[in-house]
Amino acid sequence: MNPTPFELLAERASARPFFLGFRLAEFAARESLDDAALAARLGCDVATLAHVRLCRAPRLETNTEFREDVTCVATKFGLNVKALADAAKPVPAVIARDATNTEPAGAVLAARDRSDAP
Repeated sequence: MNPTPFELLAERASARPFFLGFRLAEFAARESLDDAALAARLGCDVATLAHVRLCRAPRLETNTEFREDVTCVATKFGLNVKALADAAKPVPAVIARDATNTEPAGAVLAARDRSDAP
């Protein structure tokens, strides 16, 4: 089945941090959820996901604003508020270092002009 233009728009919005779809996509990837499983987790049908993805991401300035935004979206689309809040929380990027790397953090290797090795 071909996606509708509206679904394509929601998919494009999911690549931009401004939209709730971006956080839902990150959550789905972390939890290994497809659209059907994500919709089930949120308490809606798959068709509703496109509408939810196009919403603005909840504000993060204060917990109160975050809760207000999540509650507003959940109420509008009949979603589970707690499940949406869990999915809408941003996760800071974690940079994992290779455990086998023995160089101290911040070490830089430079090229040598001479051919003899130390």
